[in-house]
Amino acid sequence: MFLINKIFTFLLNKKVKKEGGQAFSLSLRKYYIDKYNINVGYGSYGGCFNYKYIPAGTVFGNYCSIAQEVKIFRANHPLDYFTLHPIFYNPVMGYVNKDMLKRPPLNIGHDVWIGSSSIILPSVKNIGNGSIIGAGSIVTKDVPPYAVVAGNPAKLIKMRFSQDVIDQIENSQWWNLNKEDLIENHKKLEHIVNER
Repeated sequence: MFLINKIFTFLLNKKVKKEGGQAFSLSLRKYYIDKYNINVGYGSYGGCFNYKYIPAGTVFGNYCSIAQEVKIFRANHPLDYFTLHPIFYNPVMGYVNKDMLKRPPLNIGHDVWIGSSSIILPSVKNIGNGSIIGAGSIVTKDVPPYAVVAGNPAKLIKMRFSQDVIDQIENSQWWNLNKEDLIENHKKLEHIVNER
């Protein structure tokens, strides 16, 4: 089995490289959705492909930049039970047959940048388009679109753009473009931000 896994990994890596690398490989995205139930959008790269730290049900939009050390948690130990030990809620411990905790999905918008060693806690349901999470942050609540948050707990540092510019970027929906079309249209899109 070990040899079969090594051969499969080798072949997948060759295919990923042929398809334009991690950020653009459709085969890698299909593999992650089928094997781990992690949905990674087109152009997204980095830690979103780290199944050890990214749980099932996580959705990444297109063109996200995710540091390798980002950790996402989707459940806590139950505070209202007589014990915090997982024997009574985690099937890995051998007593229960199914996971007894609710593990809500996490939706990460398009063009999100999550810095190194950030932690996303189970209370977070949405991280908005164009938002930035500073390195080492511990995110405890939803992040609005185009917000820059950082710290422990993560707090709003600033908004990236005015509401008018945000509306124009959102209306452009540039993240739906493939790599070639994005490159072709980048000056027009850059003008949205630079005309202020």
